[in-house]
Amino acid sequence: MGNRKLGCLSIFLFIALCASVVINIILALGAIGRIGGMSREELLGPRFRETLVQRGNRSDGKIALIVMRGLISSSIPGNVGDSMVDDMRIALQQARNADDIRAVVLEIDSPGGEVTASDVIYNAVVKTRAKKPVIIYMDSVAASGGYYVACGGKYLMANETTITGSIGVIIETLNYEQLFNKIGLASVVFKSGKFKDMLNGARPMTPDERDYVQNFVMKTYDKFLGIVAKERGLPADALRTTVADGRMLSGKDALDDKLIDVLGQI
Repeated sequence: MGNRKLGCLSIFLFIALCASVVINIILALGAIGRIGGMSREELLGPRFRETLVQRGNRSDGKIALIVMRGLISSSIPGNVGDSMVDDMRIALQQARNADDIRAVVLEIDSPGGEVTASDVIYNAVVKTRAKKPVIIYMDSVAASGGYYVACGGKYLMANETTITGSIGVIIETLNYEQLFNKIGLASVVFKSGKFKDMLNGARPMTPDERDYVQNFVMKTYDKFLGIVAKERGLPADALRTTVADGRMLSGKDALDDKLIDVLGQI
């Protein structure tokens, strides 16, 4: 009796295993069929739709115009990717991989934003520049992170009245301790380490906290400064004591200080 039950169980398990194999094969074939029926665009992932702005000589190839406008932040939703940073990476990748695109014009109208987001887009511009020319056109504003991104281009152009420069890094917080005292409120904090609430506005910053934040800012600034110095062929020490102190510049001043290559409009 026991052997018969064991035999029935073995047969049942064998049938279940065979059914599982058949189902997996069917699913695999279905997946292959879907992949085979996908277009090239779907296989390549998210892509921007190309819009013809001006028709030229077909034999000369095309010039891609990519626009970066507004705050640079990974928290701003994208039109194709998850964020505007993804959108810029996808657009630049699409342009550099297209055989019929000979050059890229990146139009920038941005006051800057997050350091990491700016660095990601800058690196995407550099990758594109390695395959084909990237011309940067600075519109009304290309300052701070906007100029950071611009440094990735081969050739930088701005209007005389463009606001650019603002080479620097800033972290801000508010101190509302006196307001709390006036209305009778107090902040109660439980923290795992002495720096965990170093930007807490309900109390003054300690000397150690000030030193830590300032050191963090200067390390990030040194990276920004190093990129400007390398890309523009200028000595970092000279930049540090002149135009790279956070000041805003007009396009004309930026040309005089060799931060751009030419004045003009597209």
